[in-house]
Amino acid sequence: WACYKPGVPEPQGKVEMTVEVLAGWEAEAKPAGQGREDPNQHPVLEEPNRPATSFLWFTSPFKTLKYIIWRRYKWIILLLLILIIVALLIGIFIYSMPGYTVKKMFGV
Repeated sequence: WACYKPGVPEPQGKVEMTVEVLAGWEAEAKPAGQGREDPNQHPVLEEPNRPATSFLWFTSPFKTLKYIIWRRYKWIILLLLILIIVALLIGIFIYSMPGYTVKKMFGV
């Protein structure tokens, strides 16, 4: 069944469904839930098989980082972050060392 939005001539989506017409006693014997809710028996609806990476990268850039970049380059990124932090600490030490050395030499 095609789904139409008022004022738009082309279909906006499609719905696949089955309809069963039952007698009253038959309907009581086969209770139905909403969607996949219990009782999920007549017919049984399995969970949809969707891939974990079905997304548009521009709508969620963090998913892109997680699924594509982080999984492949996790250890390289962590190593680079550690190296940058160590380099900054060494740079701060070298920058401040001459001033502290002069203060120690002259007792200031």
